[in-house]
Amino acid sequence: MNNTKLNFADCKASMDYPPTQLMRVARTSRECRILMLVWEHQGILTHELGEKFGYKSNNHHNVTQAFNPRIIRLGWVISKYRSGQPSESWRWYLEPVYIALQKPIRKDLRRTIRKHMEAANQ
Repeated sequence: MNNTKLNFADCKASMDYPPTQLMRVARTSRECRILMLVWEHQGILTHELGEKFGYKSNNHHNVTQAFNPRIIRLGWVISKYRSGQPSESWRWYLEPVYIALQKPIRKDLRRTIRKHMEAANQ
């Protein structure tokens, strides 16, 4: 697992911005902004999106629910992991699908990834 983290860190370090194709599939400025924030601040907490970056709602789940199917086909996913207790904020990451599948992601995200990767392969 450490090797995949190193591989992703090396990959991200060589890119100043998310891959261009990810920016192209963003349909709204909100999706673009969240994509950039998560890319620049890997592990950002949900409440930080509001407190530090001005998003009034701390529930951005709807953005990733609509956006993930489009970027999964490109090999990327915005994944969220608990940072502690169930009532605490979640940590957000933009990571390659193959890395997310090696981690303890939510079952519904795992199903979404499989569904959209199969569709992309057809």
